[in-house]
Amino acid sequence: MELKRYLQIIGKGWWLVLPAILLSISVGLFITYNQSPVYRTKATFIVSPNVIFSEDPNDVLRGLTYIGKREGVMSTYVEIASSSTVRNAVYEELGLTKAQKAHLQVSSELLSSTNIIEISVESDDPALAQVVADAIGEQTTKYVKGLYEIYDMKPLDPAYLPSSPFKPQKTENLILATLLGAIIGIGAAFLLDYLGASGDVMGLNILDSATGIYNRSYFLQRLSEELSRSKRHQRPLSLALMSVENLDVVLDAQSHLRDEALRQVGVFMKQSLRTEDLVARFEDNTFALLFPDTTGSDAELLLQSLHTRIEWNVFELNNGAKLNLVPSSGIVTYDFNGTGRDELVSRLTKTLQYARDEGYGKVYLLPDDN
Repeated sequence: MELKRYLQIIGKGWWLVLPAILLSISVGLFITYNQSPVYRTKATFIVSPNVIFSEDPNDVLRGLTYIGKREGVMSTYVEIASSSTVRNAVYEELGLTKAQKAHLQVSSELLSSTNIIEISVESDDPALAQVVADAIGEQTTKYVKGLYEIYDMKPLDPAYLPSSPFKPQKTENLILATLLGAIIGIGAAFLLDYLGASGDVMGLNILDSATGIYNRSYFLQRLSEELSRSKRHQRPLSLALMSVENLDVVLDAQSHLRDEALRQVGVFMKQSLRTEDLVARFEDNTFALLFPDTTGSDAELLLQSLHTRIEWNVFELNNGAKLNLVPSSGIVTYDFNGTGRDELVSRLTKTLQYARDEGYGKVYLLPDDN
């Protein structure tokens, strides 16, 4: 599908896209402005050797050994800074309440390719976040002192007092809400276009409102498709028109009963024919039938069998009336000579009239030379 077609679908479905965007923005704004602000601050600490240059040979050897284990040492320091042991010690020292602790989040990481540990603290209270970040660093320094004699952990940059919330991020949330609404709206527009183009999915625009079976438009659409397939693969194709001849005489002007009778006939035909065959209401009391991969003689046998079943079946209507119906049918076949759909339908209409002229209940197969 070309870009122009996409834009046409979106333009046609603007009444879905615009409300979806506005609704998504409204929900996004409501959620954003009803969230408590969260502030984040960071404090950094540097870990460096402190005895590497000692004149004692043992200290030198010990320092070289520890430096060889740098990655493990730094990872240990990071984990200690994030540990519940350090965190709880700080909370107790500061005398924090349960509510204050519930809104605190502490994390730490080793900055890539450095000896710098970064401690981050998030809280709904910016001043508290600043105090806790520095305190976590100090408590970590106390805890690790003596673990590795060769390393010394010192403050680099103290935590700053955050002036604006880290979350929620209003601009980003608004952009995401707009994009989400656009995606939902455009998706709905494409879905509606798909359902409208292939009503086959939900039965939209392809069913006869009175009988519930396929309508004439859908029959003609399928006939075009089957003609193309038949010509491409050189497969036989037959089509027929069947008229229920005595329906008007039996039910006179009671249109709702006529529709009920035609609906029952349509359902009966669908149940009696093969899965691949198609039945549609062509006009008034006439049904169109499509027989893919079927020769004229085979279609004639199918119609004769169907006639017999209809004539022997008793159709009982909602008002209690019981009907015995008699059909007449005309059949034509596609001969692969490029005959168009409209010409075939014209021949088919004449063929049905030939069947009627021979008397009710007849099946007439148009000879190949006609």
